[in-house]
Amino acid sequence: MQVQFIQSQTMPATQLLYQAALELSPTRLLIINAHAHALLTMIREQAGHLYMHQHQKSEYNALKQSGFPVTVTLPDHSRLYDLVLLRPGKNRQQTHAWMAEAMNRLQENGQIMVACANHHGGKSYESSLKKMAGNIGSRSKSKCRIFSARKTATFNADLATQWINDAKPQRIDSHGLISTPGLFSWNRPDPGSSLLLRQLPALSGIGMDLCCGYGLLAEQILYNQADVEQIHLVEADRLALDCAIRNTQPWRQKIHPHWSDAASEPLPEQLDWIVCNPPFHSGQSRDVDLGQSIALRACKCLRRGGQLFLVANRKLPYEHLLRSELRQCQTLIETDGFKVIKGIR
Repeated sequence: MQVQFIQSQTMPATQLLYQAALELSPTRLLIINAHAHALLTMIREQAGHLYMHQHQKSEYNALKQSGFPVTVTLPDHSRLYDLVLLRPGKNRQQTHAWMAEAMNRLQENGQIMVACANHHGGKSYESSLKKMAGNIGSRSKSKCRIFSARKTATFNADLATQWINDAKPQRIDSHGLISTPGLFSWNRPDPGSSLLLRQLPALSGIGMDLCCGYGLLAEQILYNQADVEQIHLVEADRLALDCAIRNTQPWRQKIHPHWSDAASEPLPEQLDWIVCNPPFHSGQSRDVDLGQSIALRACKCLRRGGQLFLVANRKLPYEHLLRSELRQCQTLIETDGFKVIKGIR
């Protein structure tokens, strides 16, 4: 059965990457943006040392539950590897930084290997790696590209440093908050959240910013609403949550951060109010069900009479789901492609 799985005619990027690693038999292996897969069991048995990095909670949980070692940070620079595997993220700057971090953690003549679907920028990332590493090997299969480079004298260390610096958390002029490439609407206030903020009434008591990102909603609520006693920050992306914590530090006694997968893990309950700008992408793929699942779970977190304020793309179906869980549900505004929905439990 395992052989049939490996030889599937529709290999996704993750499978291609892990299969290639098995063929190389590395002794010290680092996987950046690691994803759970059956082939990892074989890789762990083969590699003498295995380090996995993942900052998204759902993927992190999947790896942990399968018994694999995984952390949210990259290994110390003193640890060098003969092979680094990388799955690109959604953001180009973030992926460039990961490529640079990978090269910095390779021993001399060590190899970086990247796999990416063609429609997610595979050819472009291949060109980027060639620009930094100076040498490249590449092949295509199942609408994906898998490409690699070795750390030799052609490695452009200055470019690597530039890419790493470009992806560091930084204060953004457009909203004055700390953010980092790779986060949703990382360098500007997204119009949906801005619309939601304009519809909020006076809030008080204990609430939650569900899927808080880098804390745009929470920061504005804490700044403008003095009667808010506590606010739970719930976010699946650890990089985003770290920014949200920094952005709400002036009110640190009021905040309770949770690195949590809102679609599956326990959430705070008996809340007076919730604000939510739910995601509708899982990784690089559109996933409307994800946002709907989170919205339904949000309803159950409210006390009797608690209020939910949710913003979504105008075309996404939320109203009928919310009406099944809440006593009242109404659309407060619909404009510029977005809608804000208010519900009362």
